[in-house]
Amino acid sequence: MKRHLVYLRALIIFGLVFYFGTSYGQLPCKVLVGYYQSSWGTNIRLKDVNSNYNVICLSFLEANGGDGNSLNNVVDNLSFYARQNSLLIADIPVVQAEGRKVLMSIGGANGSFKLNSAADVTTFVDKVKAVIQTYKVDGIDIDLEQNIYLKQSGTISNPSAHIANLITGLQQLLDWYQATYSKKMILTMVPETAYVTGGLSQYQTDAYGVAYLPIIEALRDDLDLLMVQLYNAGENIGLDGVTYTNGNADYIISQTEAIIKGFTCKSSRGTYSGLPASKVVVTLPAESGSAGSGYVTPAVAKSAINYLLGVSAKPGTYTLQTVGGYPDLRGMATWSINNDYDGGHTFAANYATIFSCVTTGIEQTETIEAMTLFPNPAQQQITIENNRTSQNETRLQIVSMIGEVWYQQELTEQKTTVDVSTFPKGLYLVKIGEATQKLVIQ
Repeated sequence: MKRHLVYLRALIIFGLVFYFGTSYGQLPCKVLVGYYQSSWGTNIRLKDVNSNYNVICLSFLEANGGDGNSLNNVVDNLSFYARQNSLLIADIPVVQAEGRKVLMSIGGANGSFKLNSAADVTTFVDKVKAVIQTYKVDGIDIDLEQNIYLKQSGTISNPSAHIANLITGLQQLLDWYQATYSKKMILTMVPETAYVTGGLSQYQTDAYGVAYLPIIEALRDDLDLLMVQLYNAGENIGLDGVTYTNGNADYIISQTEAIIKGFTCKSSRGTYSGLPASKVVVTLPAESGSAGSGYVTPAVAKSAINYLLGVSAKPGTYTLQTVGGYPDLRGMATWSINNDYDGGHTFAANYATIFSCVTTGIEQTETIEAMTLFPNPAQQQITIENNRTSQNETRLQIVSMIGEVWYQQELTEQKTTVDVSTFPKGLYLVKIGEATQKLVIQ
C-alpha cells in the first residue's frame, strides 16, 4: 500500500507540473507585471526592481524613425534602444535566475506601426527574432496603440488585412521560439480599453474597430496574459448596459468582468468569447502622474480587486454577473515600475496584500496553528511565537516570494522579535520547519 501511495503521489505531482507548465506557460501562479522604462528614465537598474514584480516588460521595441513624428512609423524602423544597454543586458539573467520573467514590449504610444503586406510580416518577424536573441528575453508583449495603426473595418472572425498580418507574424514567432528554445514563448498583450470592451459601444466599435478582439480570439490558446489598460479611457459600457467612467472601483470591476465573460459587439462585428480569469490582469497606473486619467488609490484598487476575487462585498454600484466572482484572476499590472519606485513601491506593496501563492506542489504551506505572528502587515518589527514542540523544528527563516533569505536563526525561546524595518516592501514567507505563514511588510 505504501508503495502505491508513493506512485500515486508522483503521478499527482507530475500532473500538476504538466498542468501548470501547459496552462500557465512558465509564469508564476499570480503575477505583478511592471513596465520598465528601458529607453528613458534611469532611476533604477533592472536587477534592483522590487521583488514583487515577477514579470517585467522592457519598454519599448519601437518603430519610431527618430523624426519626432509618431504618426508616420513603419516596421522597417523597428528597433530597441536602452539608455544603459550594457547594464540591462547584464541584469536580465540576474532577475531571470530569481524566477522572474522578462519580456520585450513592442510598440508603445510613440512606437506603434502597421503591417501592410507579407513583406512587412517578414520584416517584423526577423526584427523581433533578433531582439529576442540579443536580449534573451522570455517572450514578447504587444502594446500597439493609436487608431492610425489599429483601426480596422473587418469583423472578429474576418479582420482587416493589417490585423490578419499581425496575427500571422505572431504565430510565426510562437512557432520559431518553440522550435528554437524547446519551450513556449510567453505572449502578453496590453491593449487600450477602446479596442477591447469598446465593442460594447456603438460609437467606440465604429470609431476604433475593436482591433484587438480578432487578435485575442485567434491566439487565445497561446495568449498568456491580457492586461487591458483601465486608464486614459474616459467612459466605457459594462455588461449591464450602464456607462462607467475610469478612475473608480465600478469601472475596474465592470470592464474586467466584460473582458472575462465576453460579449457580442455592435455593428455586427462578431462575438468576443472572453478569456479565463487566469489569463486576465487588472492594469492600473502606479501613481497619479502615470496617466492622464484613471488613477485610483491603493484602497480603491484593493476593494475592486477583492470583490472581483470574491472575497469582499461590492464597493460600488456594479454587481458581478458571476456569483462568487473570479478567484482565478491572475494579478495586477502597472505603468510603470519606475513611477512606482519613485512613489515608494506603493503599487507593489498593494499587490502583495491582495495576491499570493500559498501552495507549492500538492501541500498547503500555511499552517497558522504552528506559530503566532504579529503585527501583520508590519513596518518596523514583528513578534513570532513558536508553537512547535519538536526539537527539530526550531529554525526560523524569512524569505521573499522568489526565495531570497532575508533572515534566519535557530530559535532558543518560544517568543522572538525580528527587526524588519530594512526589508523591502512586499510579501514574505515566515517559516519554522514545515510551517509557513505569509507576512506583508509595508
